[in-house]
Amino acid sequence: MTTVTGTFEAQVSADGEWLSVTQVCRASQIDFDVVIELAELGLVSPRGTEPQQWQLPARELARLRTAARLMRDLGVNVTGAALAVELLEARRDLERRLRVLERCVQADGDDNDRLLR
Repeated sequence: MTTVTGTFEAQVSADGEWLSVTQVCRASQIDFDVVIELAELGLVSPRGTEPQQWQLPARELARLRTAARLMRDLGVNVTGAALAVELLEARRDLERRLRVLERCVQADGDDNDRLLR
């Protein structure tokens, strides 16, 4: 069973910043055991040898918050949440790549129109 800890807001912006596992649990409103499971599933990449001393990249906080919301709001299990987060990120990446390609095609079309004139 997954339970959610109390509310804690964190402002994290530096890409190179690392957070303690305690900070991550508070900021993402997720239990320590769930963070361990998500690490085992490869959703997050902690550093450190013992889970109690783990540090996680601040940039992974959004992934954990999304997983926590999926588990809390939709009742998704840990494995399902990890998969859903990865699929959501893949979709965002594909949408971004599609926008880039659409701009390239549009630019090529504009160039071809100029050549035909």
